[in-house]
Amino acid sequence: MDDAPSALQPQTVPWSLSTWWAESPSLSNTLISRGPLPDTKCEQCEAAINSKPESSFLLPKAVLRVARASPDTCWQCRILLALAERKLERRLGIDEELEVTSARDNPHKIITLRVQEGSKLGTGDEDENRLISISSLGALPCPWNTFGTRQHTSSVAHMLGSHSYKVASTWLKTCVTDHPGCPGMEETLLPRRVIHIGAKYTDLRLVEHSSPTLGRYICLSHCWGGAQPLTTTTRNIAQHLERIEWDSIPKTFQDAIKFTAHLDISYIWIDSLCIIQNSPQDWAEESAKMCSIYENGYLTIAASAASNGSGGLPTRDSSRFVRLSGTTSAPESKSFDILGYFELGIGDHPSPTNHRTPLFSRGWVHQEMLLSPRVVHFAKKELLWECKTVGTCQCPQPPTLRGIFLKEGHYEAFNSSRQSDARLASDKLTQQWHKVIESYSRLQLSFPGDKFPALSGLAQQISRRRGHEVRYLAGLWSDSLVTDLLWTAAYVWSLHSIDRILQGKDEWRAPSWSWAARDVPVIFPRMGTEREGSACEVKALCNIIGAETTLATTDETGRISGGRLVVRGRLLDASLYRDIELPDSKAGITETKATVTLSVHVPTDPMGGVKTFISYASERGTSFVLMTHFDVQGLKGSKPDELGTLVKEGFNPDSMAELLSMKRSDSREYMGSDIKVLRMGRVGRRLPTPDETKWLADMEYALVLQGIDTAPTNTNGAEAARTYRRIGIINQGREGYKGVEDARDDFWKRYPSCFEVGGSEMTIILV
Repeated sequence: MDDAPSALQPQTVPWSLSTWWAESPSLSNTLISRGPLPDTKCEQCEAAINSKPESSFLLPKAVLRVARASPDTCWQCRILLALAERKLERRLGIDEELEVTSARDNPHKIITLRVQEGSKLGTGDEDENRLISISSLGALPCPWNTFGTRQHTSSVAHMLGSHSYKVASTWLKTCVTDHPGCPGMEETLLPRRVIHIGAKYTDLRLVEHSSPTLGRYICLSHCWGGAQPLTTTTRNIAQHLERIEWDSIPKTFQDAIKFTAHLDISYIWIDSLCIIQNSPQDWAEESAKMCSIYENGYLTIAASAASNGSGGLPTRDSSRFVRLSGTTSAPESKSFDILGYFELGIGDHPSPTNHRTPLFSRGWVHQEMLLSPRVVHFAKKELLWECKTVGTCQCPQPPTLRGIFLKEGHYEAFNSSRQSDARLASDKLTQQWHKVIESYSRLQLSFPGDKFPALSGLAQQISRRRGHEVRYLAGLWSDSLVTDLLWTAAYVWSLHSIDRILQGKDEWRAPSWSWAARDVPVIFPRMGTEREGSACEVKALCNIIGAETTLATTDETGRISGGRLVVRGRLLDASLYRDIELPDSKAGITETKATVTLSVHVPTDPMGGVKTFISYASERGTSFVLMTHFDVQGLKGSKPDELGTLVKEGFNPDSMAELLSMKRSDSREYMGSDIKVLRMGRVGRRLPTPDETKWLADMEYALVLQGIDTAPTNTNGAEAARTYRRIGIINQGREGYKGVEDARDDFWKRYPSCFEVGGSEMTIILV
């Protein structure tokens, strides 16, 4: 009985790699062959050469069974098994399998090795990437012509094995000396307060400048986390101006200060220490300067892997690669130098779009990353560099293939704004602002009221490019107001708990027509620009007579206390209903479903003068998702008609989470009176397709509004105007295929907008 449990354990291989490989006494993570490698390959490895891909789009792959491996007589087995065991940090199981991927044009060239996910011996880490990229280091060509040399890996072994400070310093030096589009060594205006680092990096004090002072300083971008780090307050600022005790600051601060001293820079800006945290006035004044603080910084250190102040900055991680060196057998004895790089897992790449990385889930960090002229990310398993010119990282995978760098695109849009065509320049800035908001709206804020302050710096930066005559209006811009108003609450794009969506619903921070009014991801119409044969057109179907916001502080891009639009356009009557299904529990998880039906009174509609739009929502466990009727149709495979026109229609309630979470009384509920639909505008795109034919897409948008019980207001002496708030948006799409060149009028005539007639022209106020 005592032996029974061990009999159930997976059986490991009978051989040990230490028989053939020895640790290098001088190089980290390097294995030296104890003798020349065999000059033969086993039957299994030979067969792998002849493997065929499943389709022409895929790379050739072959599965190698560990049980059939012959490391004693096969040089390829000896190398691949060493890489796999080093990756897993354990001996392989006899029943495990390895997947080998070869080059498309040469099956003899092995690109990657993967330990199969179904291996009997797991690593216990579901997010671990079991992929190993294999290449021959540039100094020595592969003697078997099996492992190619990658351009990005010429110095990767040195980069991976070096101290993080050394790698980052090299990147910084290259940027300062070789990038004309990035700042050089010149001094900039120091923030009002910075931390001064003395001759010993442990000698710290807060410095406050009463007049403009030039210098060079580093910024730190970090997560506060649950445990609040040391802060400067009205009670201790006098003490901090004298001295900040080294042992009182968290490890992340200490590591950032050490790195700053390593760069021979005497100042560092850390928000919690350089802003008086318990002074609303100081906080408002300093947060309004975020644009200049991060733009003028010499470098920003991003503590990307640390979820709080105790996480620190990783200084070295040589566990992600192994280097195999040795010689082949006589008579043609040749040296080899093989690098196996262990690809990073899902959550390991630092990226503004990787919200699994602690730092990049923070709303405040978005502007910190884009405003900074250059950023070095200290991530869990690698360093990453971003500046206005390039983006790079330590790993061998070319960073351009991952599409994780946003800074280059951000400043490319700024450079485009200087072109002679004013309309294209404006479109480019509008498109970039929409990208910024779409990314920002997916991030988290500890305080919903920070929605505008956490974006204030970027808004100031964009404002300089747009010009002083363009006004910033609650996250929208006066020169693109119609397009900016067409945001959609994209519940279907991202799963969030209802608690998170509703966390700030009772705290007013923006008018209903602003994307900032709700804590949900948003998307904007895809405008495009005139390049590569594409064109864009925005057509307003309403008239915005006036727009204004009331500032809550001196920051013109910060918090506001009010805002309104005066709009004249076609309004149609509508009704809104909610149907709730009884909660259903499966496997201990409760799921609640709801259907929201919007009925618009349209005299031309064949269905008795009522046009119906439906949205579906479900709350399952801690997740919430919404789908429009068209989303459901799309899953079923909607197709164009015989003339190549595809019709899309959808209704996205802004408040779907609230509608689902409200108390239920009846199976069908009437959701309020005085519901209106306001026709807003069309956004059209014409883009090239792979077969070089043209297809054109037009999307018409209308806002769904609900009246507010206030007395009608006179607008500039005109008739009394009713006041409404936005509660949703309708989209009607028409897409033309089959080489349609000028189909805009054709397909709108074939499938007219349901809001073309009916309703009445009215002037209203939106709040």
